[in-house]
Amino acid sequence: MHLDPAQEKLLRGESGEAKRFAMEVATKVGDAVGAESLVPIKSAHVLAHYSSLHEAGIDVLERYASAGGKFAVPTSVDPASIDLQNWRSFGVPEEYARQQFRLCDAYAKLGGMRCWTCVQYQVCNFPKQGEIVAWAESSAVVFANSVLGVRSNKITAGMDVACAVLGLTPKFGMLNDENRVATVSFRLAAGALSDLDYRSVGFFIGRNAGGRVPVLEGLPANVTSDEVKHLGAGAAAAGPVTMIHLPGITPGSRSASDATGREAVEEFEVTRSDLSSVEADLNQTAEAPDLVAFGIPHLSVNELGQLAKELEGRKLKRGVKMYVYTSGQAYEMAERTGIAETIEATGARLTHSTDAEISPLKQLGFRVVMTNSAKLAEIVSSEGEIKMRFASQKSIIEEVTG
Repeated sequence: MHLDPAQEKLLRGESGEAKRFAMEVATKVGDAVGAESLVPIKSAHVLAHYSSLHEAGIDVLERYASAGGKFAVPTSVDPASIDLQNWRSFGVPEEYARQQFRLCDAYAKLGGMRCWTCVQYQVCNFPKQGEIVAWAESSAVVFANSVLGVRSNKITAGMDVACAVLGLTPKFGMLNDENRVATVSFRLAAGALSDLDYRSVGFFIGRNAGGRVPVLEGLPANVTSDEVKHLGAGAAAAGPVTMIHLPGITPGSRSASDATGREAVEEFEVTRSDLSSVEADLNQTAEAPDLVAFGIPHLSVNELGQLAKELEGRKLKRGVKMYVYTSGQAYEMAERTGIAETIEATGARLTHSTDAEISPLKQLGFRVVMTNSAKLAEIVSSEGEIKMRFASQKSIIEEVTG
């Protein structure tokens, strides 16, 4: 990989140990993926949750911090493994929380924006069309490439911090024009879509696209950014999807032929039967849940308001808890507008700075989790310790409240 003179100096340690170490990581990864050079980024988004990073992740972040490292670009952070304000009331073990706070402290020393959310593009990290970023959250990367017209690869743990410290990332994958062309096509033929259907459509795309960039036709004209958010999250959970061309939404893709460069590609029709198959695959049991989890990815204020309307006047049944995950910014708005009060009047908990997929659910005693998140259903079920149920928000509420 070619380095310019300034980058060579960084690799030699002439700007300090933190940047030297970051350059070592970036150049090794760049060589491995066949990148020709390092290019500047406008922002980064990194991981700092204990459930995935463990001691090794703490060591890396603390190494950068102790060497005087600072993020070179605006850098937001994914959710933590605990509610950072209310972790004791959720029953999180003291030692587990202590390790998470070590990550938090190291991240703060590096100069990060402490948003603690997987929807940073909605609350704290706002790139412009055409900019290059280095983001580590898979669902956010799909949204960035597909909706915002931003360019990002799905940056792995360890590499994310290196990119943020340098303000550079290897130029490969989704940063190159030729890799952003759609090479497989999906057309919706499933009728009107529910909240669950958007997740299932995404999962179906992720499962069948493989490493190809897909184009999706047939979304309704009134599709919301939140619905696209969940569709992309489902796709990224099911496969290595980092971009979905959405004609009329994705910049530069007014039609499917724009997305494919007018080349003939393999085509899939997404039918009601296909969506039912996804639901069946993500359902592991018919047992009653002991936890309902909404908000993976984090719910927006609009989504929280809709949930509050559906929950108003209801109470959770005995033996089941409901956790509703959102960003700190949306949480504060929900408190000011009465949305939080309505949700919590049911016995549910509105929580921020964390989400279920990176929480110690088994340690907290949960056995069966019910959700409308394809991402959560896939990730937790793949670990084999907790049984998952996958259903629409409406049907979940009808089952677990009265």
